[in-house]
Amino acid sequence: AAFLLALASGAQMLSIDSDLGRHLTLGKYILEHRAIPTRDIFSHTLTSESRPPYEWLSQVIFEIANKLLGLDGVILLTAFLLGAVVFLLYRYCFNRSQSTLVSFLVVLLATGATSIHWLPRPHMITFLLLAVWIHNLEKLRTGKQIGIYVFPLIMLFWANLHGGFIFGFLTLAAYFAGWLWGKWRNQASTETGKSFFLAGIYSLVASVITPDLWHNWEAVLNNRSSFILSRTVETMPPNVSDPSVAPFVILLALSVIFFFVNLRTAAVSHIFLLGEFAVLALMMTRNIPLFAIVCAPILSEWITAKANQLPSWKRFDERFVNLAMPSRSFLLPVTLIILSVGFFAYSHAKGRQVYQFNPQVFPVQAVDWLEKNPIEGNMFNEFNWGGYLLYRLWPHDLVFVDSQSDFYGEPLMRDYETILLAKNNWRDLLEKYQINWAIIPANSPLAIQLKQEGNWTTLYEDPTAVIFQRK
Repeated sequence: AAFLLALASGAQMLSIDSDLGRHLTLGKYILEHRAIPTRDIFSHTLTSESRPPYEWLSQVIFEIANKLLGLDGVILLTAFLLGAVVFLLYRYCFNRSQSTLVSFLVVLLATGATSIHWLPRPHMITFLLLAVWIHNLEKLRTGKQIGIYVFPLIMLFWANLHGGFIFGFLTLAAYFAGWLWGKWRNQASTETGKSFFLAGIYSLVASVITPDLWHNWEAVLNNRSSFILSRTVETMPPNVSDPSVAPFVILLALSVIFFFVNLRTAAVSHIFLLGEFAVLALMMTRNIPLFAIVCAPILSEWITAKANQLPSWKRFDERFVNLAMPSRSFLLPVTLIILSVGFFAYSHAKGRQVYQFNPQVFPVQAVDWLEKNPIEGNMFNEFNWGGYLLYRLWPHDLVFVDSQSDFYGEPLMRDYETILLAKNNWRDLLEKYQINWAIIPANSPLAIQLKQEGNWTTLYEDPTAVIFQRK
């Protein structure tokens, strides 16, 4: 169901931002040049500055999907990742609770919460790896057989797939803190603490086995500017009155309620873990899916622990047991995936694309014109169009900025905003960066101002974008 829902949301996912374009462009560069750049090759503002490629492996994977089936392949890959996340989350919930109904309902809420950040980007892989990582930490906590090598092995891939690898260490810290509490109360074994410690040390070593070594840590921890964070919806605190945030609010409320209900029996590690990710989710909207993934198995366990105390509950829950693992249950999802791949492969062979960048959101027609009428010199561009412009125009054209705002830093992003809003010393800034032409939204303050300037001429205009060139 999650797989199909993601496919149905493909067009919408491609309309939210153009960061995918940057990922595909870098993935293409790596595949063609057999090299992983550690310095900026995309902008004329920070050319050759250090730009750690902490997502290079996922960028290659997404570009391979793009090469095979175009943007249809990218959406298909994203849908598969989301389906895998929901599938594993249900399995983990059921393993903890042994209740089909509770697991289904909690995962339904968790799926709704994660959908707030469904995008065809590398963080989809973090969703998957976070679920697997916590499942293995739980095995370690409960004394089940698991090799310590599993953690550095996962981290080796995670640190090269997405910057979300840092959440692996945050979850490990919560489990270790829970063990310290248990040790202080003589309720935890020294061996478990040693295992957590070794898993952390080995994973830390694995996290720096990247093309740019420890600089991936610097890049991930560098995004602290309140100016930048407050100008991107996904890095702002969630608006709890927004209907799309409702599943998260319900999950959070249920977690608080059943925390107090299970206060005497709840594992301290679980309390630390939920508290940690609840704070992260309340700080940034994009962390809501991570809270949902962390919360679902724990909440399933807590709800079932109290529900089982009701005499009628077990009889009621048993009615749903046969729905958990029907005979040959794998046939339906496998068939759906095969049919979906076949459909997109057929469309691709016929030269048709189901999914495309939305021309009402991105400058599709303007870039069509630019490909026929290339312009020389430095470009100024709208921030959210950066990835799309790289996808279509790089390497002939370098962007002013793209949506990886943490790389460009607060000073440059302040200059960008001043120029786009045509405020204060915007003319001086255009001179400073030697801007020769601009591709910007048709209704932006800068577009309105440049039309009145004598030394700029309008080369192209449509309802979405306008292209100016300095005379």
